[in-house]
Amino acid sequence: MQSQRQRNQNRRHQRRRRQPRRHRRRWIWLLVVVVLVACGWGFYASANHDKTVAQNRVTALAKSKANLTTVSNFFIYNQERTYYSVAGVNKKNQQLLVIVPAGSSKVTVLKQSSGITGREAIQVVQKKHQIRRVLHTALGIYRKSPVWEVAYYNTKGKLNYALVNFKTGKIVEKMNNL
Repeated sequence: MQSQRQRNQNRRHQRRRRQPRRHRRRWIWLLVVVVLVACGWGFYASANHDKTVAQNRVTALAKSKANLTTVSNFFIYNQERTYYSVAGVNKKNQQLLVIVPAGSSKVTVLKQSSGITGREAIQVVQKKHQIRRVLHTALGIYRKSPVWEVAYYNTKGKLNYALVNFKTGKIVEKMNNL
């Protein structure tokens, strides 16, 4: 028959054996969480890499060819072709929009005062269509004319696109219920 002292020693010994298992589980869970966070960050960074590269390239082109001093917005337009655009202010304190086709250094410079803004393009679309939520606006070229692309969900929850002419403010193309 075991004495009280031996039983207590056995219990302590069993507890010591259990503790490392608990610690191992904690370390394994911690490792799993760290790996998942690292993978998530890696996917996010790689997904945004192309956008960041394009934004830096277009910003540099706009600053050198259109003499922009500050850049306030960056747009990506994908219709017939991909265009990158930036909005900013030049040395003469004029609001400018610069449009660059993907993979090209050809620059189209527009004075903001010569056309409508992205907000005004949204208002044009809202007058003609039932909009639940606007996803984005982007500036690009459609059939050799500058246009604002307005992407939105209608009241039925369907994705829609409207292209609004930059100079006239008229809708030139619609893609509904996608």
